[in-house]
Amino acid sequence: MGPIIKSTSERPPLPGTRNGWEEDELCGDSVQAAIERRLQEMPSRPKHPTIDHTQSQNEEDAVVERDIEILLEPEIAEVIEVIDLTTERAPRRPRTVTNPSRRNPSVTLPNQWLNSYTYNGMELRRGVTIEMLAIPRLRHASFLLIQLIIRTESGIVLRGLPLTRTRNLRGQLPRLRNEVALILEVDNDDFRPDDEQAAIEVPVTTVQKIRICHITNKVFPEHRFPGGIYDSVKDIEEKGVLVCRWKVRHLWGNAVKRVNKKPPCEFMVARINAEDVLKERFRASNSCLTNTWRGGKVRGGSFIPDEPDSARLTVNLETSGAQTGMFQDVWIPRKPGQQFTFADMFCGAGGASCGARHAGFRVELSVDNAPGACNTYRVHFPEADLRQQDMYDFIMEMRPSHLHIDVLHLSPPCQYWSPAHTTAGVNDEANIAILFACHELVKMLRPRIFTLEQTYGILHPRFEYYFNALVHGFTQYDYSVRWKMVNLLTWGASSQRQRLVMIGSCIGEELPPFPLATHSKEPVDGDGTMPYRTVRQVLRKIPPDAVRHDKLHTPSKMKRLRLPRWDPDIPLARTITCSGGVGNYHYSGKRDFTLREYAVLQGFPANYQFQRPGKKRQVGNAFPPTVVKMLYKHLRRWLEQKDRVYANEDELSDSEEEFDIDSDSDHGCSLGDDSEVEYVGGREIDRKTSDVEFIGGRTLHRKTSVVTINDSEFDDSMDIDATTQEAHSPELSIEKIQLIGYDSSSPIELD
Repeated sequence: MGPIIKSTSERPPLPGTRNGWEEDELCGDSVQAAIERRLQEMPSRPKHPTIDHTQSQNEEDAVVERDIEILLEPEIAEVIEVIDLTTERAPRRPRTVTNPSRRNPSVTLPNQWLNSYTYNGMELRRGVTIEMLAIPRLRHASFLLIQLIIRTESGIVLRGLPLTRTRNLRGQLPRLRNEVALILEVDNDDFRPDDEQAAIEVPVTTVQKIRICHITNKVFPEHRFPGGIYDSVKDIEEKGVLVCRWKVRHLWGNAVKRVNKKPPCEFMVARINAEDVLKERFRASNSCLTNTWRGGKVRGGSFIPDEPDSARLTVNLETSGAQTGMFQDVWIPRKPGQQFTFADMFCGAGGASCGARHAGFRVELSVDNAPGACNTYRVHFPEADLRQQDMYDFIMEMRPSHLHIDVLHLSPPCQYWSPAHTTAGVNDEANIAILFACHELVKMLRPRIFTLEQTYGILHPRFEYYFNALVHGFTQYDYSVRWKMVNLLTWGASSQRQRLVMIGSCIGEELPPFPLATHSKEPVDGDGTMPYRTVRQVLRKIPPDAVRHDKLHTPSKMKRLRLPRWDPDIPLARTITCSGGVGNYHYSGKRDFTLREYAVLQGFPANYQFQRPGKKRQVGNAFPPTVVKMLYKHLRRWLEQKDRVYANEDELSDSEEEFDIDSDSDHGCSLGDDSEVEYVGGREIDRKTSDVEFIGGRTLHRKTSVVTINDSEFDDSMDIDATTQEAHSPELSIEKIQLIGYDSSSPIELD
């Protein structure tokens, strides 16, 4: 297994540095503890592993991987909600579904709430934390922060927020003695605050003792129990002060899914915000926390043309939090040309950088070691500092640097975590080591916000320890994180693609939410979505004359196929992979897609030039730029809102609009879904105005409703119904996984 790099920089000590046996929790899970210890304490080796990005994947291997992936995907669906958004399911037997009653309703007669209640000599009141019998389904929560004391017909009930020791979170947070976290289970269709809907009710008879618990947003080890006054670990556990700095939030689509034990659709492990801390002495201002971690921030973005770095940021740690807050509440104009800086790790051919740039970010730094991908990247991002080297070498070189980035994107290699990966590979050790290099990158570049894109396979139960260790790598540096599995069709992609997407924010920076879906299968008035992008819509981005000058678009030179034609007025049912994707081919059935067609279907602009070697692999590996643009446009607006920055009147706020990579406009003429104009080769014909058209010297004859188009240059002819276009996708072009669906009746097993 590859090395995990230990910091030797002379930066200020990291928050959460631990010393002594009394601060580390003992783990009850010996297997998990052994794995985490190995991940955290791996020795350095003289020769570090590298990943060969030039390997090719043949079609036969891709078929095998696809079949295995179909078999394993239901196990992932037991951990996180998986929604099939592209295929109609077989009708189910009608059944009556009763919506569960609303949790934690207002207290009404005959019940009544009490200001205090004495139980076994203990005075219970609002704001007091009690120790109770552990609740296994809530991560073994054994503490309750009392919100209400209610007298009911069946006895006294305590309503409040559950807390659990961080050791019960299966490695997602550092195991620190007497550190606890709030457990919040919330529903997307419940619009009450989290602390209202996530409260639980327990009978007063479960109370064991009163505990002192400090809720704070200050960094560890502030406010924890004093050392040297307890005789044993048992005394610390039973009598020591508890400190809550974190909250764990699980989100369900609705209450029915939660009650029926369906898996959550989103997860969050986040630091307590300053607004959540009621007592002043336990509260630190967000600006002071950010200053301590990364030296502050530049409102509106770190990139300011013609302004030296030293003049951009002034940090005064002696300024009070109130003064700083008042200053930052005042809206200021964005300086001309000012942008948030962006770094792209494992950048590949630049899919993420392309989307981020068109969302208004300044691409500052990028790293990859694949020759072909770097050749492509240099052509399109000359302003970026591209490092063509192994990530291990990059981290070692950058350690003396104090470069900080506003937003960081991470797309580590994902082959090892794929559900299709069932046998050992030559790059397994390197892939594991590279995944945990993400922690070093965050520690080194200290972004305000980071995003991570990864295969959903890492959520498979057999990779749980690795995934939790990944989350731990961010939370150990006080980064808040949220993650979910996203079908990229809902974010503007034109092909089926399930990905794990994670957003993180540094201490003192509020964690952004995920953007809402921009596309849906069947938009409803008022939901703000558009129909899924279809293959036909996206391919129309390619100019009609591209066949004459674009070397990546030569349909006449493609191998001739004899496959069923399919309807292009739907999204591409299969994921685009490094080899193009098993079962993907042109809707005419006559040939495969050209590389240009694959690129635009993957979300690249129609003029994006790919360089040798491995052009198709570059396309398949990319994070779709249209998706990245949507996500990063959302993040840019979030940062501008939090920074209180607005654009000048003479400067367009949405700087990404100067070149719209995800526009549905067409080249040559404007074509809608109901247009009567069709492209044939490099020309266009109108099917309404005439029964006879001359095309490239050939004649088109209209007989009843069927038109036979023979293109003499490309020989991609197909018989279609020119009036109704009733062509259908062959079964070959639909994922088997979409046909079998998911077993949503299985309960989630988090522990």
